[in-house]
Amino acid sequence: MLGRRQIREKVLQGIYAYNISKSPLDFVEKRMFQSLYEIYDLYVYELNLLLAIRDYATDMLERRKQKRYATEDEKNPNTKFVNNVVFKMIEENPLRKEYSEKHSDLLWGQNDNYPAIIFKKFQTSLNYMSYLQNQNSSFEEDSKLIQKLFVKYIAEDTTLYEWVEELKLQWADDFHIANNMTLKTLKSLWIDKPFDSLIQVFKNDEDRDFARDLFETTISHYPEFMRIIQGRSHNWELDRIAELDKIILSMGFCEFNYFPQIPTKVVINECIELAKAYSTPNSHVFINGILDKYAKDMGRI
Repeated sequence: MLGRRQIREKVLQGIYAYNISKSPLDFVEKRMFQSLYEIYDLYVYELNLLLAIRDYATDMLERRKQKRYATEDEKNPNTKFVNNVVFKMIEENPLRKEYSEKHSDLLWGQNDNYPAIIFKKFQTSLNYMSYLQNQNSSFEEDSKLIQKLFVKYIAEDTTLYEWVEELKLQWADDFHIANNMTLKTLKSLWIDKPFDSLIQVFKNDEDRDFARDLFETTISHYPEFMRIIQGRSHNWELDRIAELDKIILSMGFCEFNYFPQIPTKVVINECIELAKAYSTPNSHVFINGILDKYAKDMGRI
């Protein structure tokens, strides 16, 4: 599920899109939520990639068995990897199956190269080879191997990152979030525990409402927040301040004024992190200074 920081990132992107495009508010808000929910698509796409890697490995073993002059090892292959119980648990998850049936674009086809590319790299690793050589089997061993496969050969794969970016541009920003969701899912699996759920984008209705309210309230009070920035950014005209800095500051003012339950330090720290991730190198210093002084003047510190 998304943390509040990831939600704030999407709100920042939504407000920026609204300010730049001048599209109707409801249209931009709908696109923002669509972008949020598409993180779940990427998460399911990654789970399906693990199954596609298993399927490629299975097909490869079958092709070798059918060779005219197959060796004894090829005729009687080691199937420990393709029979890994984690694959079966993912395959049988009812939510993954139902969602993938409704969204067939999240399935990997036979002509997709990445399952083959990833498996060919993985099968030369010490982790894979030692796993096959170990005649004893355990769920712990199965689980650790799939986690290593995912972390090193999927989550850290730059070419795969570029691939998902080509599929959907916003997935480039969401790749690390989906990776965390997939890894958390893999770590949660246990042999005696039913695997009949998946991680959802929002933890609860409160988080979804937070995204909507922060987006709408920041935009509705944007002119007011611009006046606050102008009055506190001495020797700086508004048009000299980076657009993203103005949005981040506005979101901070909005949380101070309309989300009193959120601690002041949390608001300031989250705005600083947004500035580090999205704005200019020195923006976080500028934003920290203005928000800190504003919070003190408001009696929030």
